Amino acid sequence: MSEAVLGLHARDHEPVEVPPGPAVESGSRADSDGVTLECLLAVATLTPAQAALLVTDATDQFGSVHGRGRAPASLRGDAVTVSAAGRLTIECAGTAGPQDAMRDAAACLLRRIAANCRVATLADRVDDAIAGSSDTDDLMRQVKHTAATELERVDVVRTRSQLSALVAAVRGRARPDGSVDVPEPPLPVTGTVLASNRWHPPVGAVWHRKKRRRSPRRWVLGLVAILVVAGAVWVAPTAWSQLREGWSTLLGPAESAMQDRIDPVSPPPPLPDAAPPPGSTEPGPVDTALPTGAGPITGLTAVFADGSCEAGRACTLRVDIGVDPSANIAAVTWNPVVYDRCTGAVVPGGAVTVPVPSGGRDTYGIGSVDLPPGTALAVAAVTTDPAEAASAPMYVPAEHATCPPEDAHEGG
Repeated sequence: MSEAVLGLHARDHEPVEVPPGPAVESGSRADSDGVTLECLLAVATLTPAQAALLVTDATDQFGSVHGRGRAPASLRGDAVTVSAAGRLTIECAGTAGPQDAMRDAAACLLRRIAANCRVATLADRVDDAIAGSSDTDDLMRQVKHTAATELERVDVVRTRSQLSALVAAVRGRARPDGSVDVPEPPLPVTGTVLASNRWHPPVGAVWHRKKRRRSPRRWVLGLVAILVVAGAVWVAPTAWSQLREGWSTLLGPAESAMQDRIDPVSPPPPLPDAAPPPGSTEPGPVDTALPTGAGPITGLTAVFADGSCEAGRACTLRVDIGVDPSANIAAVTWNPVVYDRCTGAVVPGGAVTVPVPSGGRDTYGIGSVDLPPGTALAVAAVTTDPAEAASAPMYVPAEHATCPPEDAHEGG
């Protein structure tokens, strides 16, 4: 019975679904198994789906009455009933009165149903729909749309079955005169009772009161705590002394016992150069016997394209050539030349021709030459056309070059 009043179904099986059936004709009395809406709302608190379904029935009833030019006899007493099938009906009599009066009566009934809902959201939405309507037809249309939005997520047949169960429950508690027997809250028990309402501590079993041995973990934690405290006491004086000394150094360096200067540290002695092998000689410089610029060539510069070169391997050079724009030359030809600083041998490389743009002031080219084995070599770029010029020689290795005794030569 309580499940029906609350509109809930706690049973494991599904409730018996009541078919929707035809609507009750407006203006006729409800069947003898129904109850008035006032009795239903006085006992039960509706779910949002149940309230939305009754609101939909009310808008349909008002629309039917208004369409035939009739008016409800009254919205109180037994004029508004809910049948045993869970449908709301309105008894009608006479012709329709003023539109404002009918609109106010309809709004009052709809608000009363929505206000009985467990959730205030439906009541707020119904109030908004009523406030935004212009006439009775618009009011019914907007309120019905609001209720339909709530019914989209529920099973209408099951909700109608819940309303039917509510009607049956309310009718079983109604008195012959039509009033509802609402249960009164139970009175507090007075007099002597067997058990007191005061709280009593739980009584444990006999073995719960037996004295237990302390866990070994407590002894370990206690020992660790004692060691921590002893260590703190041991290092506290040293830490305090260092803290005071640092504080004094920061605020008053003149009163500090620490030295305010750092003794200079002598740099390490330089490493001696590697001594040349016994009997070896130092190679002499290389003289290309050519200027760095001649004729239309204003300058000639050569660098190692890879940063450095080694004896016995290919060496790549980048040569930048400056030219006189007024000479209007088309190209410049140059050769990478290898000089052996110990034997004096000269090994020319392959010729490289680079074009000169019209009116240009410089150009560049890249060429390679295979370096022979040797302990002291030099590489230079030498132009052959349109004039002879040479770049400064680049030594391989750049320093600490020596000539073996058997290959001793003054170089150049």
